Amino acid sequence: MRFFLFILMLALTTNMSAQKDVDTSCVYNMDLKGVTIVASNEVRKMREAAMPISILGTRQLEGTTTSINDALARTTGITVRNTGGVGSASRISVRGLEGKRMGIYVDEAAIGQLSDYMSLNDIPTDMIERIEIYKGIVPYRFGGSALGGAVNVVTKEYPPVYMDASYEIASFNTHKLNFAFKRTNAATGLQFGLGGCLTYSDNNYKMHLQNLDNRVVERNHDKFKKMMVGGSLKATKWYFDEAKLEFILTGTKAEIQGIDSDIREAYNHGMAGIAALTLKRDNFLFDGLDLDFDGCYSYGKNGLCDKAMSRYDWDGNKYPAVSTYGGEQGNYASDSDNRTHDFAGKLNMNYLLNEHNAFNINIYATHTRQNPENELMDKSFGYKTNFPSKMSSFTVGFSYDLTLFKGKFMSATTIKNFNYNSDTKILEYAYINNPIDVSLSRNHWGASEAMRYKITKHLMAKAAFSSEVRIPTAEELTGNGYSILPATNLEPERCKGLNIGLLYHRANKFGFVEIEANGFFNQLDNMIRYQADMIPSMARYANFGKVITKGIECEIKGDVASFLYLYANATYQDLRDKRKHEVGSSAANPTYNKRMPNIPYLLANFGIELHKENIFGGRAQNSRLLIDGSYIHEYFYDFEMSKYQDRKIPTSLTFDAGIEHSFQNNKWTLSFKLKNLTDRVVYSDLNRPLPGRNLAFKVKYIMK
Repeated sequence: MRFFLFILMLALTTNMSAQKDVDTSCVYNMDLKGVTIVASNEVRKMREAAMPISILGTRQLEGTTTSINDALARTTGITVRNTGGVGSASRISVRGLEGKRMGIYVDEAAIGQLSDYMSLNDIPTDMIERIEIYKGIVPYRFGGSALGGAVNVVTKEYPPVYMDASYEIASFNTHKLNFAFKRTNAATGLQFGLGGCLTYSDNNYKMHLQNLDNRVVERNHDKFKKMMVGGSLKATKWYFDEAKLEFILTGTKAEIQGIDSDIREAYNHGMAGIAALTLKRDNFLFDGLDLDFDGCYSYGKNGLCDKAMSRYDWDGNKYPAVSTYGGEQGNYASDSDNRTHDFAGKLNMNYLLNEHNAFNINIYATHTRQNPENELMDKSFGYKTNFPSKMSSFTVGFSYDLTLFKGKFMSATTIKNFNYNSDTKILEYAYINNPIDVSLSRNHWGASEAMRYKITKHLMAKAAFSSEVRIPTAEELTGNGYSILPATNLEPERCKGLNIGLLYHRANKFGFVEIEANGFFNQLDNMIRYQADMIPSMARYANFGKVITKGIECEIKGDVASFLYLYANATYQDLRDKRKHEVGSSAANPTYNKRMPNIPYLLANFGIELHKENIFGGRAQNSRLLIDGSYIHEYFYDFEMSKYQDRKIPTSLTFDAGIEHSFQNNKWTLSFKLKNLTDRVVYSDLNRPLPGRNLAFKVKYIMK
């Protein structure tokens, strides 16, 4: 799929997207002898689509040391929950719906199948044209079964001969190296690319442990190492307009940082090999029918190594491991070697009948085979605990786009069918070595409708309704082979959602001004949550019940002077537990209508950018100063049963500042960023402290 090449900085297309010093959502005006030409670029066109969408352009991404997660966290309605520093696990939330409910795509290709080996935050922001955040409805052409929203990273296009390299050094002994090279043969139309990246960090920042009377300690076992390298070959003069073959190798080692105890040896590891094929052709078979096919196969190995014979607390006291075979984190030792085969394919065919009508069919299929092996864990329990499993899914979507009244009215109607099946073995009861075979096969339907109407040239209204289904992932349904048990009785999640909004966009002599407001309502049934299991130190996913979300969000941004850009946004999202009874019981639910815990409900962002050309004299130079602020109101870690309970994640107000200077027409770019200026103590979860004040410096070179 196209995203693989990009992750290794190998976006191999034919035209160069010019780097802009203005936001890519602006409208460009040009006066020619009294005639005004107004041209909307790709970002503006997408903002005018029927479905709710936010877009981050080059202004929010390019040139600074900002990561994708940092950029997303400043977007309306988005929260990003990190558990630590570089390489830590993170969850992207759109309007309170987070984690596996979110569709994550790069160039419209899903990366969820490969979450054990790579993440969205691995992608260097310098290589991104824009990030599209869909709220409520996931575009039909993406395929899959995400609900609640999606994030799609769109890669840049580059000239026939291109090379770039960047190096970043940051606090906590963090180093990031990225490089990309591309060469095109004009006569044959063949394009060759090669690229890679290396990331290393000690992540040894100070942290306050709320669970231990706010004691301050240094993270002493959180080193992170990651390597990716790959290449591609692309043909543009064969039968297909584009035929591309890509290969990638990736490897990761991440130490496990203790919070409740001082973990000193345990770590996670993984490596994978990936092959991907992309085929595209316009006017396939007959005029108006466009074909887009993506397919990939990956083979991966991952696991947990936890076999230390001693445990330690934060006072330095030493204790023997619970199991005679070792283990620091729980009641068992682990030295897993889990093998995974993943297949994924997407076929998208779009037919444009005329200027008013278009039809689309999307077929998306996946297959996962897991072969977990963990002899040390089996010895710890005294019986075999993990078993091979397989899962397949098949999703078919049909969509109809209607355009009327000279483009003032647009609608997109989609119907989807979801089918999946799985086979595995499970231990029905703890400590009973009697695995049973479990197979299942299920089928569900979903639909969505999105509409947009232009009230005036600058003002439009949007409305969208969806009844979507999310198929459980292979990890949720069949486990991961070492810490998550199979949960084959899981029902798929279903979300009914409604969004109503207004968007005002107007060009001015400095660029543009934009104001947007949305109200939304979601009902999530069969919510899937991660919970502890009867088997000690193990967990599995389970259906939680019904959750209802209501909220509003608003944003204003724009150029207020030739040198000044401002933005501000705010979101209120109220998620409530609507289970009247306990799961599997007729007993009254004590948390009925209580706010869902561990999810922020009031958040805001604001920022300023000052930019000036040739501020230090000379020519072909550009400078930017950026200041960003982020506010998250305090929220409860558990259900709020009393206003006096103290298990709260405190309010955070953080500021970041960055300076960027480019010269020789962006051939060289220097960036400096200071995050968490006031060195505020910030928590993602109750006991997950995030880094304090930290610095980053990056140098980038481009040859073209």
